[in-house]
Amino acid sequence: MEHEGFIYGMWRRMTFGQYLKDFTEFVWSQYVFFGLVFFAYAVILFVGRYGTVKYIPQRFERLVMEKSMELTQRDPKMSKDKLVRLIYESWKEDVKELPAYVYIKSRRDFWIEKPNVTIIEERLNITKEKVEETLIKNGVIVDEQQ
Repeated sequence: MEHEGFIYGMWRRMTFGQYLKDFTEFVWSQYVFFGLVFFAYAVILFVGRYGTVKYIPQRFERLVMEKSMELTQRDPKMSKDKLVRLIYESWKEDVKELPAYVYIKSRRDFWIEKPNVTIIEERLNITKEKVEETLIKNGVIVDEQQ
């Protein structure tokens, strides 16, 4: 039994009563489609989180080692500071080529954004100091503080 009256009519207009009912019926009739869309979205989020945690740091470390070999072969007497600076500049250029699907801004954000240097420095702590740490850890340069 449907109620007709001023209050009920106002409530239906204010809460989009009929439109909301039509929308929910449409969603329930197309639940397979919406389930597949939700599943695809979850896969995209998983790939993005994997890119943040695994792919970007691995790519960074590989780039540091490749560039250090290349630069030290060209100039074996290159200073440590110049080597770190040149490798970091190469990293900045490499970040521009990263695909958009490999990074999610943070744990509470639910969409993927294209990575840039400032966000990677903030969230993953990949800075010039990290270049130097990687070179020291792999024995390319000697730590002067030891």
